Amino acid sequence: MTTPRTDARRRKRIGYDRALGRGRHPHVAAWRRTALAALVAVQALAGPAAAAGADDRAKRHVSFGVLAGSAQPVRALADYQWDVRPHAAWGAEVLAGSGPWSVGVRGWRSGTTQGLGLAGVPDPAVRTTSFELVSRARLARWRNVELEALASGGRLAVVWEPGQLLVDTGGGSPVTVTLSAVHEWVAGTGVTLGLPLGRDWKWSIETERRWYALDTAHRDGATVVLARPTFGDWDARTALTRRWDW
Repeated sequence: MTTPRTDARRRKRIGYDRALGRGRHPHVAAWRRTALAALVAVQALAGPAAAAGADDRAKRHVSFGVLAGSAQPVRALADYQWDVRPHAAWGAEVLAGSGPWSVGVRGWRSGTTQGLGLAGVPDPAVRTTSFELVSRARLARWRNVELEALASGGRLAVVWEPGQLLVDTGGGSPVTVTLSAVHEWVAGTGVTLGLPLGRDWKWSIETERRWYALDTAHRDGATVVLARPTFGDWDARTALTRRWDW
């Protein structure tokens, strides 16, 4: 014999159906099921990350990384006959930190050329070398992939090679033009994606935008205009880093 359903049982069943999103509004039900699935997924991903973060907070570490990539001057430097295509760059970095935070120093070197458009005078190479303080902070981790933000600031040296040029004036002795080295402050920000390789090694790729100012002079009719605009470069790097914990 089938037990008759009472009003209390019907009310309980209706409440159960509504909790699962069943009933007269299928679009509401689908939204609730999607939200529930997203919540479960976030909890599943956040759990291991939170545990890893708690474990990392107890770790102090130092690291040494070898950097290689490219540096591309901003397009505004083309107005001064700089070659603004990407050029090879390389450097190294030493960091010390605790948990997701680290600070250290970085050396970074690249170069390009500057066209002079003078007959019989070779275009000089432009070498850029910077030594900067670097700060890094891990923003997120998904499985083994880490997302970091970075900020940098330091000194930049711009050197022309050769530093002296002989310019033919068309009559009389050639004139020696000296291209003096320039030293300026430089600052940048960027992001990094890192992938651990075993326990102590990490491979990463990053991009950074840097800014620096240069004194310039150009002729406007019979007047020489002096200015100090802000330039910079875009850097793309890959790094292989060795880390030591204690």
